[in-house]
Amino acid sequence: MSYYFVWPALVLATALSACTGIRGSGSDAALVGAEDRRGLFTLVPKSEKPLARAKLHFKNEDFGLAEKFFRRSVEENPNLTEGWMGLAASYDRLRRFDLAARAYKVVLKQTGYTAALHNNLGYHYYLQGNMAKARKHFNSALAKDPGNPYVLNNLEMLESPSA
Repeated sequence: MSYYFVWPALVLATALSACTGIRGSGSDAALVGAEDRRGLFTLVPKSEKPLARAKLHFKNEDFGLAEKFFRRSVEENPNLTEGWMGLAASYDRLRRFDLAARAYKVVLKQTGYTAALHNNLGYHYYLQGNMAKARKHFNSALAKDPGNPYVLNNLEMLESPSA
């Protein structure tokens, strides 16, 4: 009876691999399945770069796996600012603020204070309950990128009574 449920997934995987041009029987052609938070099954090539896998896991709120793949991406390329930013954000979500702060320092050295860095630092301090520092960074982000919807959303969140 369990074969009835597995068979459609195999047909779907075969059809999708044919559409995406994934060929061969090696480990690079294998597909890794990940169920996202909406209950949808997402197929990711096993050979996918760690950064892409990290982004998928972060999007699906699998922060432990996101941290693992962001860390792997910066180990492969220490100059990958996007990897460091994602690693820091993953650490924030895992409430490892000490490690997040170290990763944000790397981003700061690489890029200086950008709107994205200020926004992430604001959220970093928000999660720790330091609303004054969070507001300072959100306002700095807004000054660098007026109208940024992420920053505006975070400022609105900060002003809500539950904050």
